[in-house]
Amino acid sequence: MTDWAFLGRWQTTTQIVLAVCVELSQYMSRLNMIDAIRETLPYVHVVYHNEMDSAYLSGHEAGSRYAWKRAGMGGDPPGWGPLLEDDEISETDAEDFDLAIEGALEATGERLTEADIMPELLTRLEEKTTQEAWTLFEAFTLFCREDLEVEPEKLIKALFEHVMSRVEDLKARREKFDTEADKELASEYAAAISETWQRYLQEARRLSG
Repeated sequence: MTDWAFLGRWQTTTQIVLAVCVELSQYMSRLNMIDAIRETLPYVHVVYHNEMDSAYLSGHEAGSRYAWKRAGMGGDPPGWGPLLEDDEISETDAEDFDLAIEGALEATGERLTEADIMPELLTRLEEKTTQEAWTLFEAFTLFCREDLEVEPEKLIKALFEHVMSRVEDLKARREKFDTEADKELASEYAAAISETWQRYLQEARRLSG
């Protein structure tokens, strides 16, 4: 016949581990998204630099043409004649091109790099998310050791082995930032999990009695 004392414990353990794994997976999905965004930044920077260069050159050309016209000169200003059929500048324009523009573009490019706050923001968000995830895992660890007398990795591997890769990823990030769990919050989480466990134990005892 069914041993309700054992079955109740097993089912309850499975449900608790499942809930923790689902919540942990959500945190790890956020971290994976941060990784994906970070990988796209170099390509985004190329677009930013190209657009910035284009805007600067357009402004420089507009200013040159305005000053040239206000000075009463005819035709195109030096370095800003019509493009050739293959969208290249003429040899004359190339010779008259203001070399100071290259220096200005390099300077603005450096300013754009210095003003880019995305890498720092992503790092802060990764560290914050890592701490939140580690706090959850620390709570689960406390529950496993105090109520079940087993290491959390053993339970996860036994029930949801595919989640172990995410646990290892979390541990690596925790070491990367030297992150510590929020002890007070971890204790609250562990107490809530333990309360659920005890409530199910009481029901299992009632059914087995």
